[in-house]
Amino acid sequence: MDYNSSVEEENDSPMPIGELIGQVITNIYIIFGEEQDWLDTAECFIELNNTLIIDIPWGFSTSVWIRELDPKAKTIFKDLADYPVYHVNKEGQSIGEIAAAYQKRKKNVFHKLRELFLGKEIIPIEYKPYKVEYAENKLKHVQNRKIIDFLWYDDDEIKGFLLLDNGYVITETRMSPSGTGLAGLNYYDSLDSLTESKGPDFKLLSKETKVG
Repeated sequence: MDYNSSVEEENDSPMPIGELIGQVITNIYIIFGEEQDWLDTAECFIELNNTLIIDIPWGFSTSVWIRELDPKAKTIFKDLADYPVYHVNKEGQSIGEIAAAYQKRKKNVFHKLRELFLGKEIIPIEYKPYKVEYAENKLKHVQNRKIIDFLWYDDDEIKGFLLLDNGYVITETRMSPSGTGLAGLNYYDSLDSLTESKGPDFKLLSKETKVG
């Protein structure tokens, strides 16, 4: 699949891009994949008002293309609970210090007896969580939000951005190096966050009369 190409072939009756404004995002589905053993790929399907499925437009688009939901796509809103963050290495030791301490403990007869009794190697205590905190799942700020604007940068290689009524901004990255976690839905909690990441030179649909 060419992840830099538009999906404009999917529907002969696209929605004018201006009709994005006022639509409510009720669900988002994603298919994740892999290319050439070193690239992560993703394809997002945006559900509007529990009815239409669309593609996030490219920055140069003047239309929004209505899509068929791929049966392999999975919702990203299945679990919006906050998620645990485990803290380890309370003393802030270096890897070398942890390794040295562990090797010293391994020579202890009681340590050897414990491993023999358990039938497995004991995990270094420095790697065991000493505290658990819960981080907010910010996807809950995306579901059921209204689109109030569309914005883009003059770069044909990236998708445009949907500005939501609570200030969040979402976009899609179709491909990224494996392990970076960038492929898929990307979000910013404000225009300021987007500006800090990608710069201030974006264009807003609401201020651009040439796009309609």
